[in-house]
Amino acid sequence: MGIIDTAIMICKYVSAPRRTGAVCPSSKFLARKMVSAIGRTPEECGAVVELGSGTGAITARLVEAGYADRSSLFCIEFDKKLCGILSKKFPHAAVLNGSAENIRSLVGEKSAGAISAIVSGLPLLSLPKECVRNIVKEVEDSLPSGGRFVQFTYNLARSPKAVGFSDKMRHVHAYRVYLNVPPARVDVFEKI
Repeated sequence: MGIIDTAIMICKYVSAPRRTGAVCPSSKFLARKMVSAIGRTPEECGAVVELGSGTGAITARLVEAGYADRSSLFCIEFDKKLCGILSKKFPHAAVLNGSAENIRSLVGEKSAGAISAIVSGLPLLSLPKECVRNIVKEVEDSLPSGGRFVQFTYNLARSPKAVGFSDKMRHVHAYRVYLNVPPARVDVFEKI
């Protein structure tokens, strides 16, 4: 991601820090770790949903890795302007404007049944608690057994349990990515 994406993120952060959550786009190192944590090749994987796509740092890596056609990559972004940017950058992905609280209705019932992984760039620590509860429930209800939820946080000490999943999800991996501003931890959860 370049200077333009960084400038966009800074402006978004200044105007709505709790909703944006980051001053800079995710680094290529964080994006690679997020995508590798899906744990399945594009050929083995069903649909992938990205929550909080922003300027597309993680989206770019999903596309490079082969998760990139309108029936297999869904990018959910709340900000309409960012959706416009994403649509131009990634014409083979389905860019959807809306809340991560509505994953299944946004991707459509037919596609919702094929979701294998959800990758999240959402600032869960700064969103309202009720919103986070709704997102967590929607993630749990959207994934099949064995489906993965990949989330990063800048709070390296935070317990993965702080996400708030029920016993339907188990924490399977945690990776630290120091080559990111700020450093991040990637948590991987799997539906039981």
